[in-house]
Amino acid sequence: MLPIDLEILKYILFEKPLYAYKIRPYLRTADYTELKIRLEHFERNKDLLNMDLSTAPFTIFDLETTGLLPEVGHEIISIGAIRIHGTQHIQYERFHQHIYPIRPVPNRTLELTGMSREDLRNGHSFCDAYYNFLKFSKDSILVAYPAAFDMNFLQTMLKRWKLPVKTPHSLDAQSLVKHLYPNKKFQLDNIITELGICKLDRHHALNDATMTAELFQKLLQDCINLGIKTPGELIQYAQKKS
Repeated sequence: MLPIDLEILKYILFEKPLYAYKIRPYLRTADYTELKIRLEHFERNKDLLNMDLSTAPFTIFDLETTGLLPEVGHEIISIGAIRIHGTQHIQYERFHQHIYPIRPVPNRTLELTGMSREDLRNGHSFCDAYYNFLKFSKDSILVAYPAAFDMNFLQTMLKRWKLPVKTPHSLDAQSLVKHLYPNKKFQLDNIITELGICKLDRHHALNDATMTAELFQKLLQDCINLGIKTPGELIQYAQKKS
């Protein structure tokens, strides 16, 4: 593996132009145009911030990627998501799609995620999968663990695909854990074990989203018990310095 500075240089000089060339056919499709128009007209739903926290819509999502650095060309190869309504324990709405990568995927990534090359060959293009995810998560607040990584990855991919970058309402579930359980280890594996959440196979986007959703509903109830009433107040609480 190359040092990070050489990895960046290699990507900028050689792989980025090749990537741009390979995605050109996708940029001429009707689906791509429709997604671009939808993003250009995207506006955040301010009403979400004032809803009752116990019933507000949230989409908890997770990404599987080919690496940790989208800035050097790493890609999203799977999106998993769960849509919930506050603390209501009703059947989860689920979303899971594999994404066909433009660059070769290392064997170690397949081993980690349990995905096969056939899964990837049969996957959606990034723009199709993202469009489907937008429809699934419409009029909800995005939640990830941690949110900074997943949101940055999505936004970097949008730029790479020459799409408008929008910032929907989002919340970092890991920040809530740090505020509510300051004496506990905040890594996802540790906290779900501590709180008695059923552990599924990790590094699978839908499984990770499912476990995070169950954790998040427990965190929501904790926050409601503290007197937090709306998603807007919850976001402020999560962003507060420890």
